[in-house]
Amino acid sequence: MLDVTAKDAQGVQILGETKIFNMIGYTEKNLKGEKSVDNWLIRSWEDKALQPGKTEHVFKFSLPQGVRFYQVQAVLTYQVGDSITPMTQSSRQFSVPNE
Repeated sequence: MLDVTAKDAQGVQILGETKIFNMIGYTEKNLKGEKSVDNWLIRSWEDKALQPGKTEHVFKFSLPQGVRFYQVQAVLTYQVGDSITPMTQSSRQFSVPNE
């Protein structure tokens, strides 16, 4: 799961998005109606897993009028069932160029 937030210089949140990358078969239910975490039981050709070698995902948002600086934080976590493991976190400040 990739959580991205952006806040202005006063700490007001201007973006808050989550992108979930699923394991194959994880979100589908088995024949008994239970969710499965068995990657070998492929139930759909739609693969929403984070692909090997893919290192970017784009979040588009508009800045409110007057915002000159903003802080972006991205947190990547790995989750299986109720077990959540933090993988990496990054934070960076950006400024809006003068027009």
